[in-house]
Amino acid sequence: MGAGILLLVIGVAGTGWGAMYLFNVRGAADKIAARRNEVRAVTAARTMNLALTEPSRFGPWFFRITAGVIMAVSLPLGFVGLAVTFAG
Repeated sequence: MGAGILLLVIGVAGTGWGAMYLFNVRGAADKIAARRNEVRAVTAARTMNLALTEPSRFGPWFFRITAGVIMAVSLPLGFVGLAVTFAG
């Protein structure tokens, strides 16, 4: 029963997180892409690596695709967790 509840919680959390980034709720994918570019700029300043000063090629579309995959996997995982919880 504990494993089923754990799977259910992970499935619900993954589905919620995936939906937030997939559908760009409140600009979540845009914010994380901007944060990635800021981190690259700070890392470039620390390491003096000029290749990191250019913006990342992975824009918001990369995070949206990744979130879609995570959401597609998490939803069935949540249903498996629900079934295991009620079966056990």
